[in-house]
Amino acid sequence: MFNRKSDKLEMVLGENSKTTGDVESLGTILVEGSILGNLQGEKVILGEKASVKGDISANSISIAGRIEGILIGKNSVEIKGTARIFGDIYTKSMTMMDGAIFNGMCCMDNSPHGPLASEADQKVLDFKASEEGAQ
Repeated sequence: MFNRKSDKLEMVLGENSKTTGDVESLGTILVEGSILGNLQGEKVILGEKASVKGDISANSISIAGRIEGILIGKNSVEIKGTARIFGDIYTKSMTMMDGAIFNGMCCMDNSPHGPLASEADQKVLDFKASEEGAQ
């Protein structure tokens, strides 16, 4: 489960814990308790007892608990059979186990201007009219 450098467990919220506010981490976030706020990390894992009211953004997301919010899994979203998801999902790859509840929209569009695009992909070119062309 934690075999790569990016899987370094940076934050754990236990089953009997509750917090309010946004959480950001460069590593893995494991939630077993309740969070009212947004999560952003390399990898986010919600256990069966987890409850989140907020958005989650990570390279990979694994959900076994309850989430009310938008999921942006840049690489993948894994939905376990005990998951309850009420919100939209944006990802390149998704797996959903039998028994899961998902009420929302799923977008797997890899367009350069969608929510999965990197900042480098979203560069905008600014064309200025030359003085000769403007006359």
